[in-house]
Amino acid sequence: MKKVSGLLTAMTMLFVLGLFSCGGGGGIMGNTPGDKVKKGVKLLYDKQYEAVVKMYVKKEGEKLTAEESAKLAGMMPMALKQKESKQGLKDVEIIEEKISEDGNKATVSYKVIYNNGETENESAKLIKVSGDWYLVIGN
Repeated sequence: MKKVSGLLTAMTMLFVLGLFSCGGGGGIMGNTPGDKVKKGVKLLYDKQYEAVVKMYVKKEGEKLTAEESAKLAGMMPMALKQKESKQGLKDVEIIEEKISEDGNKATVSYKVIYNNGETENESAKLIKVSGDWYLVIGN
């Protein structure tokens, strides 16, 4: 149970991160790391778990296995349940976006603003794979 709780906490931070989409970028939202974080968080709160899962890769840029994807998607409702008292998502503000010198890794600091007025500062790591930004699962 402690392992599940720890993993749930980590996942919550990554999601409320939340988390993003794996298309070719562009569209309404741009293809910057901050754009991906905003999109991912909003998709999470819209309960579009499969879309959020597609935004994640392992730290070396490898896609998640079907089993890993299913586990991740299964944890998302639990992560959201912990946030229910905050009356839903109002907005996501990007505080800082740091992109590595080679342009292939990024860290995004952001603020999640809830409808009840509370806020949480979070951060997410991203990696560029085939020209698109993905959230990195794990450390």
